[in-house]
Amino acid sequence: MTPTSSAKRTKAEIAAEMLEAAIVNCDLQPGTVVAEADLMEMLGLGRTPVREALVRLSSENLVRLGRAGIVIPELNAMTMLKLLELREPIERLSIQKATQRLNSTDMDRFAQILDQLAPLPNDDRAGFMTLLRQIHGAVAEASKNEFILSTMKTTQGLSRRFWRYYATDQDQEFCTALYCAMLRGLISGDAVAPVQKSEELMTYLRDFTRRQMEALV
Repeated sequence: MTPTSSAKRTKAEIAAEMLEAAIVNCDLQPGTVVAEADLMEMLGLGRTPVREALVRLSSENLVRLGRAGIVIPELNAMTMLKLLELREPIERLSIQKATQRLNSTDMDRFAQILDQLAPLPNDDRAGFMTLLRQIHGAVAEASKNEFILSTMKTTQGLSRRFWRYYATDQDQEFCTALYCAMLRGLISGDAVAPVQKSEELMTYLRDFTRRQMEALV
C-alpha cells in the first residue's frame, strides 16, 4: 500500500505527521515545554486537529501532556536501551511475518523506498528520517498484523529521534547499507537476509547508544 496522499488524509493526520517530524528532527528541542497555541501557529492548523495529533503522539511517547503544557521528552540513553529490548523482538517478528505474507503491492512499495534510499547523501538526515519512517511502516504493514504495527509505533519515534540527534555521516552510511540490504532481501523473497540485517542493526544501535552514554559521563 502506498503512502496516503495529502488529499485523503485528515487534518489531524497531517498535524501528527508534521509534529512527529518536528520532534524527531529536533526542531522542537528535547526537554522543552511548548504551548498548544504555538503549535497551532507553527502548523497553520486549528485547535481540534492539533489536539487530536497530540493525543496520538502521546500514545507513541513522543510528547507528554500536562497542565504546564506539552512536554517534549528529553533525550535519554537508558530509555533508548529499554526501548531496544522491546524493539528487537518486535522488528524480528515483523520482518519474519512480512516475508511470509507480503504481496506485489508491498514489494512495489519496498522498491520505491529503495530507489530513494540507495542514492541518498549520507549527510541528508531529514531525508533519511523520512525514509526510515516509511520503511518501518511498510514492513509492519506487510506483516498483515495490526498489533505489530501499533506496537512498533510506541518504540520507533523516540528511537529515530535519539539516532537523529547524535548520528554522524558514517553512522548514516552504515545504516543505509543495512536497510538497503534488508529491502533487497524482502523484494527478492529471501527469508534469511532481512532478519540477519535487522539483528546487525540492533547490535549497532545498542553500541551506538552506549557510546553516547559513555560520552556524557
